[in-house]
Amino acid sequence: MAQVLDFLREIKQNNNTEWFHAHKADYERARNTFKDLSQEILTKMQAIDPLLRGLQLKDCIFRFNRDTRFSADKAPYKRHFGVYLVPGGKKVVGAGYYLHIQPFDNDDEMFGQSLVDAGIYMPPSKAAKIIREEIYYGGGKQLEDFLAQKAVKETYTLDSADPLKVLPKNLKDSPYDHLIRMRNWDMSRNLSDDEVLADDFVERVVDMFALAKPWNDFFNTVLDGANFESIF
Repeated sequence: MAQVLDFLREIKQNNNTEWFHAHKADYERARNTFKDLSQEILTKMQAIDPLLRGLQLKDCIFRFNRDTRFSADKAPYKRHFGVYLVPGGKKVVGAGYYLHIQPFDNDDEMFGQSLVDAGIYMPPSKAAKIIREEIYYGGGKQLEDFLAQKAVKETYTLDSADPLKVLPKNLKDSPYDHLIRMRNWDMSRNLSDDEVLADDFVERVVDMFALAKPWNDFFNTVLDGANFESIF
């Protein structure tokens, strides 16, 4: 993993096609290391979460090339590797387990480091409507009970960014307003470079993902049978 972090530090300083093609072998070594690590995590998680069984790594791992069509930043490559273990693959809307590998970066306070994330991110409005209604009509207590666990509070931070300013008319006056207002029902934990380089890194990631399984189960049960396409 040291070579993976080193390559990602280099791509930050040399994010152009000429440098990338000249260092293609370095990229392939880093990419293959990340793929092997991701496959090991996927295999272990398939024994923990039955909804992941049958999932193939190619349906979970993200491309390294950036889509720059609608971005002011025209850098052609990402500065991280990412894999998202979600039932049906990353193109399907559901709650999953995300691993993001990126060396710590003082220049990027929000996204400049590795992390694990669990839950559902940027669901389409129809999926969000189903989730909010389930929370309102009783599911909120299940989520609150999960979040109240000591291990969860010590491991994860809930994504509370940009909540709804106005609640849907039919979902007002609930003790779970704060959960209904959420746009993303996910929680994350930042990882230091030392954690990424640790010998037990895979086991620690799997433990954190396993802890989040009841959270994911809630959303995957709520959306069972729905067929929404994700943004990924």
